[in-house]
Parts: sequence; structure tokens; C-alpha cells
Amino acid sequence: MYNILQGGVKLISLEKVSNYQSIIFWIALVEFLIILFLLYKLKFKTKINRLSEFESKSLNDSKDTKIDMDSLMSSIHNAKPLYKELTKKCHPDRFINNSKQKIAESIFQEISESERDFEKLTLLKIRAIEELNVTF
Repeated sequence: MYNILQGGVKLISLEKVSNYQSIIFWIALVEFLIILFLLYKLKFKTKINRLSEFESKSLNDSKDTKIDMDSLMSSIHNAKPLYKELTKKCHPDRFINNSKQKIAESIFQEISESERDFEKLTLLKIRAIEELNVTF
């Protein structure tokens, strides 16, 4: 082995070369052991995550249920503007010192609980029109 220093050629001893090779060998061995450990850990983790018989049966049963995703997504998207409108119109602060304040509080609580349920919000809108005399 040769090493170029300041334009000259310097001979590196074979002992240094074998020391470098030894260091590189031990680094590679440690990296290999780390990789083996991580692969073992990954395999062990997948064994833990396997579902029990009951869980896999309930998961398969839930896959068989018929859910109309179009109506569900439509309900969620239509519920947001209706929710905002109802919270503005039926807020209890609009009925301070009024006999309808308790009714407004109960309706507002139900509105808050059913933020994404379009059907429930529609029923609450009808209830607000009837009981609070709110116009939309």
C-alpha cells in the first residue's frame, strides 16, 4: 500500500493495513448484529399483532355490513353548514332574560352533540322553528 504525502510516496506498513481491516470488520459485524436484532424484533412484533379468533370473526362480520358511503358522506358534508346556521340562530345568548332561554339551552346542547348528524340537525331545526320562533 502506498500513501502520497507532499508529493512523496510513503509506504504504509502491513500492520496498519491489518489494523484498519480489523476495525472495519468489527464495525461491519456490529452493523450485521443490529440488523439481525431488528429483523427478529419485527418478526416478533407481527406475531403479537395477530388477531384472536373472536376479533377476526368480528372484523369479518363488520366487512359484510352494508353501509351506504355516499349517503354517509353527503350527510357529513351537508351537516356542517346546517350546524353553523343552527348554532348562530339557536344560541342561548340570543334569548337572555326570555322565557325561551331554557329551551334554547337544551336545543343548543343537542345541536352540539349531533354536529355531524344531518338528520338529527334537520329535526332540531324544525324544533327550533316551532319552539323558539326562529326564522331561517
